[in-house]
Amino acid sequence: MKNLVIQGHSNTQQCRSFVFPIGDRNLRFIDTPGIGDTRSIEQDAANFQDILTFISQYEHLNGVFILLKPNEERLNVFFRFCINELLRHLHVDAKQNILFIFTNARSTFFMPGTTKKLLQGLLNKHREEQNVDVPFTKENTFLFDSEPFRYLALRKNGIQLDNEQTLSYIKSWDHSVKECTRLMAYIVTRPLHGISKTLSLNEAEQLIRKLSRPIAETARLIEENIQLAKECKEKVLSNSVIVSQGIPQNNAEVKRLRHPRTVCADKKCCRVIQDGNQQKLEYLSICHDVCYLKGVVQEKLSDPELEYCEAMDPDTGKMFEIFFY
Repeated sequence: MKNLVIQGHSNTQQCRSFVFPIGDRNLRFIDTPGIGDTRSIEQDAANFQDILTFISQYEHLNGVFILLKPNEERLNVFFRFCINELLRHLHVDAKQNILFIFTNARSTFFMPGTTKKLLQGLLNKHREEQNVDVPFTKENTFLFDSEPFRYLALRKNGIQLDNEQTLSYIKSWDHSVKECTRLMAYIVTRPLHGISKTLSLNEAEQLIRKLSRPIAETARLIEENIQLAKECKEKVLSNSVIVSQGIPQNNAEVKRLRHPRTVCADKKCCRVIQDGNQQKLEYLSICHDVCYLKGVVQEKLSDPELEYCEAMDPDTGKMFEIFFY
């Protein structure tokens, strides 16, 4: 289950699971951090990683809930980003399990409101660009309002309401109950979505991102070797004796460390060294020489998981004032 479009910081900071026994079955809801966290795009990436890590303990999902408000007026960057970012992380097969849940729907008389047109436009564009048709129909759209819970809270605190207000709350409750029943009946008709498919998709994306650095290094070496070949050609034309020496080339050599390590990338803790015609970065401060911290992306600056490294103070997020010998 996925939660979507929450202005500001996500209300749910980490994934949580809630199990409700219904007859001889258990219904599990997974509450997730929202998309569109105002702290940063990096926070959204961290939230998605938390979601993927959490759902990896299960084999399948019956439904993916996209929570929306029915009164979005404009197709702004925030709204577009939230929808596209969610669809980007889902395997194509998950389209059959997507359900659109509209909250606070009493304000639009339990209709999708202005959000419907905006959402339909985004899904149409997604179909044209990605060739993936995500259904958005009455069958997979559900409208709720939490008014009845407010009513119960008022009654519990001894606040009396007139008949008109009470009837309004009753109507809202009855509609939400019907929608909940319809939602449960719809979910059981959905094919099971294998979580491994979505996990594999996101792992492939991470691997592709990691390739950017070695590809850039390879391209740089190719350019340097082309330049060396041109210089050698000019020398050969002026002196045929050096033909037998061959064409000089720069070759990259990768040496794998025996253990992963955490290093400091501050300007005071590293320096640029000259290796032939190349400049390389030498890390002078090794914070943790043998660091097998889980969930860390290799060669990533300021990975939030680094605060859990043994060399880091959990209170300040900085390295302990100790020396390693």
